[in-house]
Amino acid sequence: MPEIFLAAHDKELAVVVPFLASLLFGLVIFPPYIKWLKSKQIEQHLREEGPKSHARKAKTPTMGGLGFIAAMIIGVAITGFYLKFVSVNSDVFKCLVIMLISVMCGVVGFADDYGKVTSKSNKGVSAKKRLAVEFALGLLLAVCFLSLSQEAGTVLVHPGGGTSGDAQFEFKMPWWLFCLSSSFMVAATTNAINLHDGMDGLAGGTSFLAFLTMAVMFTVLALPVESQLSAAAAGGLAAFLVFNRNPAKVFMGDTGSLFIGGLMAALVMSGGLILWFIPLSLIFIAETISVMMQVSYFKLTKEFTPPKPMSPVMVAVHKLTHKLPGEGKRIFRMAPLHHHFEAVLAEKNTGEASVVSMFWLAQFVLCAAILSSFLAMHFPGK
Repeated sequence: MPEIFLAAHDKELAVVVPFLASLLFGLVIFPPYIKWLKSKQIEQHLREEGPKSHARKAKTPTMGGLGFIAAMIIGVAITGFYLKFVSVNSDVFKCLVIMLISVMCGVVGFADDYGKVTSKSNKGVSAKKRLAVEFALGLLLAVCFLSLSQEAGTVLVHPGGGTSGDAQFEFKMPWWLFCLSSSFMVAATTNAINLHDGMDGLAGGTSFLAFLTMAVMFTVLALPVESQLSAAAAGGLAAFLVFNRNPAKVFMGDTGSLFIGGLMAALVMSGGLILWFIPLSLIFIAETISVMMQVSYFKLTKEFTPPKPMSPVMVAVHKLTHKLPGEGKRIFRMAPLHHHFEAVLAEKNTGEASVVSMFWLAQFVLCAAILSSFLAMHFPGK
């Protein structure tokens, strides 16, 4: 078998194989897995403040994330065995570190899902504990990368001119900034995907497009581990979407959303695509900001008479940091943002499938614009 990164067709094969392997194994795994979830009554428990139209989903199996995680791992294992893409020790350890952090994020999500299933409520692991673990996993990711390579912390700005011979433009973060960035990236991305996962096929579809885009970018940059892990993730999510599209037969649960967020963050930090990931994740960012705005505005607009004179700033701080009685005002009909659009379109007799399609289209446009810019920089004049 020739070295797969010596020719263009080898690069394409190295991305196609993990994608197809994960897709096929996912299609095989999910039917019996969903049947098993139903037999064990591992069902979704909905938020009381969620959309009333989602009540029909209460008996839908959850923890579907385990299915595409398994499919992805199998796809990566087959690729590693057949194509021998991990030809040096640094590649082996890099792959293991990325998967380890991603799976550990998934374990945190699994604990959250398990708590909800056993308590038959929407209460799992506390938000503070989960956030602390996510920050710790991000720090662990940075420490592992720093110990593996002197290139850890490199941030790509311009991918270089490819055949024209122009050098890549990049800069290297100091170790402490890399550690902080990694901690923030893991915590922020896992929570953003978790908030985004609120409709049939929504997070699965947008994440599929993001991973597919990242797979192409990493392939162009000749980063075999990152490109093949991205492709395998896209393949696993493609299989999941077959069963998660409206009306969903299974939900990914926090197990899946936290794994996706952890994997995205690990790949971005490993491949140096931090600056490129900002526009790629604009939808996830918007969803997170909508929740922060809604919660903050709701708290700030509550009636509150301080027991002693307080400055306006201290009154605002008190409102934000204490649970006060009463009702506040809202910016959106409901948060995250996808529920706002769902409520608005429901008045026009339009279902959630239209909202999901709208988000998919927006993510597709973002991915196409980013990938076009990236390829135009790498292959100027073509």
